[in-house]
Amino acid sequence: MNTGKENKNNFCVAVIDDNAQLRDMSVKQLENSGYTVLFQTGNGQEALQKLKEHGVWPDVCIIEEDFATAKVLLKKHPDLKVLISSTENDTERVRDVLKAGVSGYVLKFSDPEELVTAIRALSENKKYFSVGISGIVTEYFKSQS
Repeated sequence: MNTGKENKNNFCVAVIDDNAQLRDMSVKQLENSGYTVLFQTGNGQEALQKLKEHGVWPDVCIIEEDFATAKVLLKKHPDLKVLISSTENDTERVRDVLKAGVSGYVLKFSDPEELVTAIRALSENKKYFSVGISGIVTEYFKSQS
């Protein structure tokens, strides 16, 4: 799905979200911002199948609330950038995916533009975490050093 906007950095994204309406909104938002959406799917199993079929990996997988899929993908491909998009801001859940090695975490109830901001940060080899979980993230990384 290409909207005609040039993807200047050839940065490809996959969107994994079981809510088709929210998934479509994310895809449109990313494409309108110039990113290429390699594929979109409703669950982790379909995503793993699509990755196997394509033989090409996205630069970032945006995964909605499916922490198990994030862990599986990162275990198989530790260099993959995974961005969690979730309503969960529970300390245990956030720490759990941080341990798995996610590159970012966006809270769904934040500014809709935050998704594009996060992808931009990840495309520059930075990490991105919503302000709403910054305390949890800061404490986690302090405990790791």
